[in-house]
Amino acid sequence: MICILQNDSDFYKEISPVEKALDNTGYEYSTWRTFLDGFPEDELSCDGLIITGGFSMSNYFEGRALSSGGNFVRSFRGPILGICLGMQILARIGGESLVVSKELGVTKIRLDALHELFSGIESEVSAYQRHNYGLPYVPYGYRQIAWGDETFIQGISSTDGLRFGIQFHPEEIELGSDEQLQRIFANFCRIVSFHKR
Repeated sequence: MICILQNDSDFYKEISPVEKALDNTGYEYSTWRTFLDGFPEDELSCDGLIITGGFSMSNYFEGRALSSGGNFVRSFRGPILGICLGMQILARIGGESLVVSKELGVTKIRLDALHELFSGIESEVSAYQRHNYGLPYVPYGYRQIAWGDETFIQGISSTDGLRFGIQFHPEEIELGSDEQLQRIFANFCRIVSFHKR
């Protein structure tokens, strides 16, 4: 099962685009609204994590120190996909700082089309962006797998192949993300299934 750590309080009751994207894969998932429910109590019930976008890292950090949510993510042993704020959380847990980098709307991004997360996706696509911060550097233990013009670091992958971060929103098809970006979710599900064996 994939556990979605939903950080966007706009989806307090309604189904989020990330949940709709996972519905299309047929993969079993459970959603934890971190602003209400906190985090899964039993880490073993989750084979993979998706950390969604949102407006605050407060459930993950207390000042500069990791909170229980941050420790949950850091100690999680399965694959993790961080989207927007989720990628920034992975970077912060890895000791990287953030810089102001505002983008709103659709931009062109370039992908490492040979990376398993982007399997079946063209190397240049349009993607919806909605963020105020970005990464100034690729965190230690990661490599860059996606590039943009305004916010240069659009995707990262850990060298152990278990943690992935993307700055853009592949789930936001209705707001302009290229439909083929939905494959990221199916590809991530495949990575989770392979890691379970």
